[in-house]
Amino acid sequence: MIFKSMVLKRHLFLVMLFCSPIILLSQEVYQDLTNTGIYNFIDELANQKVITISSVVKPYSRSFIASKLKEARMKDTLMNRRQKKELEFYLKDFNLELQPNLEYFKKPKGLLRKKEKTGIPLSPLSFVYKDSAFVFSIRPVLGIEYFAGKKNTAYHRWEGAEIFGTIGKHFGFYTSLRDHHESILMVDPGVSTLDEGAAWKVSGNGGDYSEMRGGISYAWSWGSVLLAKYHVEWGDNYHGSNILSGRTPSFPFFQLKMKPAKWLDYTFITAWLISDIVDDSRSYKVHNGTRNYYFNKFLSACIVTFTPWKRLNLSLGNSVISCSRNYNPSLLSPFLFYIHSSSSGTAFEKSYYGRNSQFFINLSTRQLGHFHIYSSLFMDDLGFTKFPNGKFYDCLSWKTGFRVSNIFRSNLSLTAEYTRTTPETYTYPVPTLTYYSNNYNLGNYLGDNSQELFIQLDWKPFRGFLVKTSYCLVQHGASWDSYTLEKLLWGDAAWNFNLSYEIINNAYITLGFQQHFISGTAMFLPKILQTNDALISGGVNIGF
Repeated sequence: MIFKSMVLKRHLFLVMLFCSPIILLSQEVYQDLTNTGIYNFIDELANQKVITISSVVKPYSRSFIASKLKEARMKDTLMNRRQKKELEFYLKDFNLELQPNLEYFKKPKGLLRKKEKTGIPLSPLSFVYKDSAFVFSIRPVLGIEYFAGKKNTAYHRWEGAEIFGTIGKHFGFYTSLRDHHESILMVDPGVSTLDEGAAWKVSGNGGDYSEMRGGISYAWSWGSVLLAKYHVEWGDNYHGSNILSGRTPSFPFFQLKMKPAKWLDYTFITAWLISDIVDDSRSYKVHNGTRNYYFNKFLSACIVTFTPWKRLNLSLGNSVISCSRNYNPSLLSPFLFYIHSSSSGTAFEKSYYGRNSQFFINLSTRQLGHFHIYSSLFMDDLGFTKFPNGKFYDCLSWKTGFRVSNIFRSNLSLTAEYTRTTPETYTYPVPTLTYYSNNYNLGNYLGDNSQELFIQLDWKPFRGFLVKTSYCLVQHGASWDSYTLEKLLWGDAAWNFNLSYEIINNAYITLGFQQHFISGTAMFLPKILQTNDALISGGVNIGF
């Protein structure tokens, strides 16, 4: 009897072990990076020790954001009046993940309030269906922004829609389409701006492009897999990451995320990039021109984050850019140290076989109340053997900074950040192996041989209203092989003043003023900014 009892207990334990992931599942639908309101609020709560997060990898999933808002609600005594109102405001949206039904959507203003499973809430503006097995939401995306200078005016408009939802206990899905038009191009590969890049259809001074994003995920209690075309950002920052910036046009990738312990996070991606370099050996003539084929370009990267103490995160990662006619299956391995993944040759020789590897470190701490202090270091080929000169300092990019949030509970926040990138960090002697996609840098938006000092003061006097004042000093070296910034090709000292108000969830009114003081060539700025005249901007949007 004792033996049978032990066998029964063992079988029961095994059943519980294998069923536990099913009991604790959460679906993964990712929140767009352009929704800066919710990202800044989550960051503010973390800096104030209301919640705990690791912010090195973005985007966050909606379920993760919802769980952190729920965590904050349990500690609302640590929040001031404005923050409590912000919390309730964002819960109007993310209660979709927290509440078992749509009852919470029947209380605010909206349509179909008498329907049990459907609703059309006005904040956020959307159509929602939810039952025990299926969640579906569709939201409009509309926006326009005007820019007016002394000599030129310009506008950027966009329209589209996004759909997201979950199926059962495991699957999440997301898709969106946005059509953009700019009367004067504000972003292209040669322009240094934090705006997302685009594959333009140019007409005169302006152009059009469409941005299609989407993905499907499968999640369990300690991890998830994702197949998507999306934007990815790695590295703590408040003014552009130097590891993966998310600035390039979205690219398709496969992602594996795991959190097997409270002190360990792991993320792996393998992506299909756009080289924009013609493969003459495969291209051929047709009756009206040439059918061009382009070199295939791939990225694989992984990053692991250790949390030895609460609110202290140390992240280590490495990546590889490869070029080959066929996809190499080794790029699917999530646990490789890519600089040593080739079978023969020195690191420099391996690059000519179609590989260029990188290594990066990120340190972030929020242990000091209200402060987030962070630093990241990006190294190409570990800095030793990329070129025959063997210089360690020729291929580094480092960033360090801090943000102090809600100073003395006054709704004021101060950010300071410094970035320096040496001349041979993101470029490469083999053009198909540069750290670029669609000719946009995957890393820091300023590119090689540059430095930046960024200071910003934020004030949030009441819910949804944000006043930002910033100063940004940029310097860009004259030559890729010059290791100093004494001979500047371009410099800019820019003042920015911005007002924004989130009227309802995901709907903003914005007003901005900027003044640039440019030295050297102005070609690295959009055409409308290539003077020292003041520029005024204003816009409105629903969705992102």
